[in-house]
Amino acid sequence: MKILELHYSTAAAGAERLVIDLSNELSRNNELVLCTTDDDSILENSYYKNEISARIKYINLKCKSGLGVKSIWRILKIIKEEKPDIVHSHANLITLFLPAILLPGIRYFHTIHNLAERCLINKNLKFIYKWFYKKKVQPVTISQLCLDSYKKLYNMDNAINIVNGRSRLQQTTDYDKVTIELNELKIHDDDKIFVHVARCAKAKNQKLLVDTFNRFLNEGNHGILILIGTAYDSEENIHILNNAQKGIYWLGAKNNVGDYLLQADFFVLSSLFEGLPISLLEAISCGVIPICTPAGGIPDVINSESNGYVSKSFDADDFYYTLKRAFDDEKYFNRIHLEEYFENNFSMRHCAEGYFNAFSHNDTE
Repeated sequence: MKILELHYSTAAAGAERLVIDLSNELSRNNELVLCTTDDDSILENSYYKNEISARIKYINLKCKSGLGVKSIWRILKIIKEEKPDIVHSHANLITLFLPAILLPGIRYFHTIHNLAERCLINKNLKFIYKWFYKKKVQPVTISQLCLDSYKKLYNMDNAINIVNGRSRLQQTTDYDKVTIELNELKIHDDDKIFVHVARCAKAKNQKLLVDTFNRFLNEGNHGILILIGTAYDSEENIHILNNAQKGIYWLGAKNNVGDYLLQADFFVLSSLFEGLPISLLEAISCGVIPICTPAGGIPDVINSESNGYVSKSFDADDFYYTLKRAFDDEKYFNRIHLEEYFENNFSMRHCAEGYFNAFSHNDTE
């Protein structure tokens, strides 16, 4: 089977992380083409590029950001030239409009990486999207909540739900350096390590996270919070860092996140909106105890306290008491169970099997 995976870029973000892992896994037994649109000579568009398997044919369309007319035509041209059996897009559904109409011999799939209404860029396009999902493109959702949102928005029950997956994280050659770095950041020898991995943005709600950890420190608890990601120093977000007490550290973007998670005690996520965060799956794969708000598909993953902790709401007190309960109960938590839970439900092998089965058996006609 020849599969063409289509996305904007290989930037440092969750959907991009999934695209790389999924492409690498599917390329083991299939001919795989990975096509990205945004110019990869720009560093931020090529963060994961060096992780693309040598088995994959990689094509970059060198487009400027956004989905202009030239981008759409270049996508059509590549699909026509490559003649894949399957085109699987993770970008906006618009990327498949022309190919799905002009190249009908190919089967098209589109993964909706968030709640359906948040992936609809313009409400006026709703009926066009619905027509394509009904007639030309097989929709795929990534969590039960995302599936429910698709059903509600489009009043259709034709989406396939394939839960996100992730390759298990491994130590890098920088692991020992990270050990030294983390120990030097500790205020007390027995400080527990809390790690947050996300770009600083309103949807990730880092203000709540920093305010909560400030309170945690003010009450005399021993721990440090490590923030990994970009945009904390932007004009819009710098006030969050300025409000952070000693014990909260922003380390910037890291291409060895596994070295930090493998040494962490807790993973914290304060999001207001999510599909199913890859960073959460990474933490679970490392046996790191997750503490999260009930955003998007997170409650589908953390469905009992044997899998982690989810606050009842986005309220500051709720989130704080959830974090504190996890901290107090840490010694009773079974990390081996958490790793096994990941392997049985969220491994990339498991995820890729879901997509391969859909590509092999589902018929959108």
